[in-house]
Amino acid sequence: MVKGRKLLGLPVINLAGEELGRIEDLIWEGGNLQLKGVLVSPARLFTGPRFLELREIQTCGPDALTVNKDQALSTGLPEGSLSWADFRGKRVLDTTGRELGILEDVEIEWPSGRVVKLEVSQGLVEDILNGRKLLDISGSTVTWGSDVVLLPAGVM
Repeated sequence: MVKGRKLLGLPVINLAGEELGRIEDLIWEGGNLQLKGVLVSPARLFTGPRFLELREIQTCGPDALTVNKDQALSTGLPEGSLSWADFRGKRVLDTTGRELGILEDVEIEWPSGRVVKLEVSQGLVEDILNGRKLLDISGSTVTWGSDVVLLPAGVM
């Protein structure tokens, strides 16, 4: 498993040893927050960010992602996709209306791209004293709303 924030800034390397760019953002399939791919800021000047689909990634290491070919990068994002910025910082509530915290990160099952845990902050003091909470959401129905992330009661 890999944390979402650990992916940001990693270089994308092809098997010829060339850096194609660095991960700028995570791109999610709308509705179920399944990782669809990553947005890569280019290593070369005068080209815009490119999309790298999850299935095109050869390996996800601690220091880089590798791809088989340069053509794995495409322009434009899949229709209905969302960026990590659309979810980070959202309130996380359960179905009883209890606020669990603020969404800070996710743990992603690799290579499926499925989100299995949410990292939530309950405020600076609580984070310092007890650390952030990891909520296991595997097998749970999660509602990724436009305003809040809604979890079933009893997840925390």
